[in-house]
Amino acid sequence: MALQRHRRLLGRWFAVTLAALALGSAQAQDYPNRPLRIVVPFAPGGGGDVLGRLVAQKLSEQLKQPVVVDNKPGASTVIGTDLVAKAAPDGYTMLLNVPLIVQTASLFAKLPYDPLNDLVAVTDLVTSAVWLAVGTEKVSARNLKEYVEAARANPKDYSYASIGAGSSGHLLGYALNEANGLNTIHVPYKGSAPAMTALLGGEVASVFLDFVTLKSQVAAGKVRLLAVTGTQRSPVTPQVPTLAEQGLPGFEAGTWAGLFLPAKTPPEIVQRLEAEVRRIVVQPDYIARIRELGYEPGGSSHTQFTAQVRNEHARWGALIRKAGVKLE
Repeated sequence: MALQRHRRLLGRWFAVTLAALALGSAQAQDYPNRPLRIVVPFAPGGGGDVLGRLVAQKLSEQLKQPVVVDNKPGASTVIGTDLVAKAAPDGYTMLLNVPLIVQTASLFAKLPYDPLNDLVAVTDLVTSAVWLAVGTEKVSARNLKEYVEAARANPKDYSYASIGAGSSGHLLGYALNEANGLNTIHVPYKGSAPAMTALLGGEVASVFLDFVTLKSQVAAGKVRLLAVTGTQRSPVTPQVPTLAEQGLPGFEAGTWAGLFLPAKTPPEIVQRLEAEVRRIVVQPDYIARIRELGYEPGGSSHTQFTAQVRNEHARWGALIRKAGVKLE
């Protein structure tokens, strides 16, 4: 009797599993048949928002469906990321995020999701260096040495902005402090656009940011670029030396932006979106546009990008623990 009952239960389990697989396959074959959205966990106007709208436009053209950008800034991208982690795993809700997606795992005692297990890393959209910039109204320094000397002499006047506590900009600012014996104060904002507003308004002296956010104000003379991360100068700002050139090794890492989906999204849909994005990143007009913004095209495979995200989870976690940064 017990054996028969066990066989009946096992048979039902197989039936349910096969039905779920069939449903997932049917959904993938019909995908997409309605509008999609990309959740951008940053305020409108910054680099992440500009990139999200560019990718949304391209995906809409290729998928023959509207793709809208939904800005959900705040809490170091946790608000927007949580929304996608809990969304239906059907491929219609995507997330555009940056290394903050894994940095927050070491910043908060508890997250409402697991960035490695509740989300699927699809592919990267762009990679980028990060620039150290100052507001010309507040800071007279024209190179890194002059900035460090002024910040050391007047630490209260040399706070720095970031797109959120524990973000790459925050941690790079911390590393700059540590490398030079500085005590400048970190001020987090809900995205690159408000961080730039603070820089222009003199609320902060400096910021580590992407070039798309800085570009127009650099051209207007309101922002000066002092240094750039990476192993060599960026082709979009060949006049700006790297931090290593100016005597500060250890700032070679850049940043990226990538596309994520909720866990349990059917593999066929993940593969479809990976393929669509990899079609986008090789298009000449996309490459020209993102290079104009200071980015380089991404397009890593799903496997490669997943490995990169996991590696950065460990690398940034170690730096965050060293910095002693914790958020509530």
